[in-house]
Amino acid sequence: MSIPERPGRTGFFRRFGRAALSAVLLAAALLLAPGTARAQTPSDPRNQCGALASGAAACSNQAYASGIRYDVADGWSNGVAGPVTLTVTGGSATAISAPAPPNTWTNAAIVIRTAAQGSGDSTSRAVTLTVGDGSNDVTITEHATQMNHGVQVHQFGKAADSTTVTLGSGVNIGTASNPMKRYGVFVLTIESDNTGDHSISSAATIHSTEFGILMDARGSGDTSVTNSGSITTAQTGGTNWHKSGIQVLDWSGGRGDDRTADTTTTVTNSGSIATSAGPARGIHVDADGLGLYRIVNSGTIRTSGTNGEGIYVDARHHAGAADSRAVSVEHSGDITTAGIGGHGIFVASRDGNGNVSVESSGDITTPATNANGIYVADESASGGAIRIAATDGEITAGYYGIHLSVGATSESASEIVNAADI
Repeated sequence: MSIPERPGRTGFFRRFGRAALSAVLLAAALLLAPGTARAQTPSDPRNQCGALASGAAACSNQAYASGIRYDVADGWSNGVAGPVTLTVTGGSATAISAPAPPNTWTNAAIVIRTAAQGSGDSTSRAVTLTVGDGSNDVTITEHATQMNHGVQVHQFGKAADSTTVTLGSGVNIGTASNPMKRYGVFVLTIESDNTGDHSISSAATIHSTEFGILMDARGSGDTSVTNSGSITTAQTGGTNWHKSGIQVLDWSGGRGDDRTADTTTTVTNSGSIATSAGPARGIHVDADGLGLYRIVNSGTIRTSGTNGEGIYVDARHHAGAADSRAVSVEHSGDITTAGIGGHGIFVASRDGNGNVSVESSGDITTPATNANGIYVADESASGGAIRIAATDGEITAGYYGIHLSVGATSESASEIVNAADI
């Protein structure tokens, strides 16, 4: 726009007047324009790696004293749509501190939340988070007086909105002397009609007091948790609620989710898991869906607390679910439980007629009172076949080496095959 000149004004003042007015108009436009993304300063804990207006951000190799947060409740949603990709590349200087109080359910060193709880936001946003590219160092530490997670992703997408979380081998979450007071890694899929696949892959070293890795999967796609790193949980805080090294909760829609018979939930462990102060489990899968729940362990699992199982599967299948292997456990590693009642592998089939298969070629040591090496119970007497095959390894138990409990309708379809040293 042009500015009328007054008689007697010099060229300097004419130029100065135009510049000053332009600056004022620009500032007003930035303040008033709805949805305009605001630049973030390095001290802003919401957004220290740059704006996500283009759907992607990369965090440089530096310290992040207030965590890294991309949370719509903090105003992040302006100008953001579609897939979200956040990469914390890592390096010798990458140290991420969990935030200070107040305590909220999204308090974590790294947070991505794609919608506010209860907002009804159905924006489609696939999420990809990479922490520690390759073996690059990333150090995540707990706040001195806070209860925090290490990494937390809340996926609210209602379409085929996938979630992919990858942690490299140089990532350290918590320490032995100061573990994360809640979870190491937490992925929560909110919407039951989310058909995307959701995965956590970790080669990290995780120290936590409650869960090492927790996948709360309420969608209807495939789910996977893969651990090749080290997980230690102490369960020194929180409630006494079967804290675990790795836990998958399949609770969509209350009890029973939207998964179909061709979907798969897979937990694969080739690393080391140690839990204490039980009842804590090495791997715990709460299986409410129709699909196949598969647990593959070639790693080392140690539990020392009372009723601390090595691998625990609680299967509540819908009536009419007839998948040929509703639960499949494949163990070739080494499981040791020290507490009373601590089974090596425990599978309970409660409400449906899906089949159960347990195959063990590894070692299982459960010397305490009432501790079984392998225990499978058909509590529904629904007719699903149960097969336990111990093909190799040694099983040392304080109670039964292999214990199969079946109802009358499934007895003829169930079997134990043993070639292990019991």
